Amino acid sequence: MPIRLTAAQYRIIALVVVVAALSSGVSLKYFWRAFPEASIDLRVNRDDSAPLATKFLRDRGFRVDAYLHAAIFAYDDDAKVYLERTQGLDRMNQLTRGPIRLWRWSHRWFKPQQIEEFRVDVTPTGEVVGFEHAIPEAAAGANLDQAAARMIAERFLREVMKRDLGDLEFAEAESNKRPARTDHTFTWKQKSAQLGDGSWRIQAEVDGDQVAGYEEFLKIPEQWSRDYEKLRSRNNMAQLVDEVLWILLTVAMAIMLIRRLIDRRSLPVRLSVGFGTAMAVLHFLNEMNTFSLAKFSYRTTDPYSSFVAGYVRDGLLDAVGTGTLFFLLIAASEPAYRQGFPALISLRRCFSWQGLRSRSFFMANVVGIGLTFFFFAYQTIFYLAANKLGAWAPAETKFSNELNTRLPWVAALYIGSLAALSEEMQFRAFAVPFLKKLTRSWPLALVLSAFNWGFLHSAYPNQPFFIRGVEVGVAGVII
Repeated sequence: MPIRLTAAQYRIIALVVVVAALSSGVSLKYFWRAFPEASIDLRVNRDDSAPLATKFLRDRGFRVDAYLHAAIFAYDDDAKVYLERTQGLDRMNQLTRGPIRLWRWSHRWFKPQQIEEFRVDVTPTGEVVGFEHAIPEAAAGANLDQAAARMIAERFLREVMKRDLGDLEFAEAESNKRPARTDHTFTWKQKSAQLGDGSWRIQAEVDGDQVAGYEEFLKIPEQWSRDYEKLRSRNNMAQLVDEVLWILLTVAMAIMLIRRLIDRRSLPVRLSVGFGTAMAVLHFLNEMNTFSLAKFSYRTTDPYSSFVAGYVRDGLLDAVGTGTLFFLLIAASEPAYRQGFPALISLRRCFSWQGLRSRSFFMANVVGIGLTFFFFAYQTIFYLAANKLGAWAPAETKFSNELNTRLPWVAALYIGSLAALSEEMQFRAFAVPFLKKLTRSWPLALVLSAFNWGFLHSAYPNQPFFIRGVEVGVAGVII
């Protein structure tokens, strides 16, 4: 027999609809002002960039048909942060559309247990901006002096990379004597890229008498790097202090679980096994789904079969570990939740067939969906205000390597489930009733739990160092 909703519940649904509508309006209007993105002109996707890379190699006389291939989207995050903080996001976006080519599809061709391999970087607009031909140190080659090798490098820059040598200021050269050849590396500054104390560098490598490498990169001033590390150390210290409190909370969970085992009190075994198994399966599925990305980092000194077998083995072991941790997490937190909130439906009953069809489960989902819209607006308003007061957060890039996996939704499902389940169970289901016992105050327990959770996000690069802790902590109190 269908269970009818009460008048009060209909009013809650109406309120949720209104809140969701208002929140959506705020988010749609102001979200991009609060969270601007780094601009990437994705005219060429990963698959389209591969033929451009192979053509570049073929024009150099290299055939890679018999090689294994891997590709990822890549960029130098340190360079991105430097440009954002010193030039501003708008100026950075202008620079990355012009002289600075920060974003690239990085392609790698390799053979197992062979040193020789090839790498080519292609921008999302289809330009080659990186090249490497790795060869054994003992490979024979010419022994040119720096002047002769530099002529080869400059001819490559002019004829192959279409570089205007008049826009390049020579910076340095380095030579390395190999057993049967001499290698040279030459570096230039690009004059047209004005970056304050930093500089955009062009580098070419000549192994013997052959060009074996080309790279474009940002040279970041050492003093700026030291100052930024000092700034980030406050984030790390806040993270470390809060992790001590989190460890104490985790120890308390373990002690409570052991006590229940000793006293032979009931534990939610089936519920714990269910969640643990689900998280183990999701973890393993995510690992297998990202194999194509992991392949890019394969070390050719290892047999490829060992690499694949080791990857699957580690994925299985990590999945078992993840499942075990979630089994223990649910087993420790569910009894604390049940004792702390006896008037609320228990998690065991909530996830039963009867519980899934109950009014309380339905209403919880309605409110949860409404809160999703609300927190879009909350974060938007929070960072609009924070940015006006001088806060800073790195701009998001509108592309993730997970989008190039076979099942892009797997990573989102796994990461979302991992965060939601672990944080809800530890910092709400367990921490709130546990801290209430210690403090004898529900409000204080809520605040302590929320801000312990919030400041575990302090290691993010956002500035000032406490901004993420405050943002997430306040959200935890609201929830």
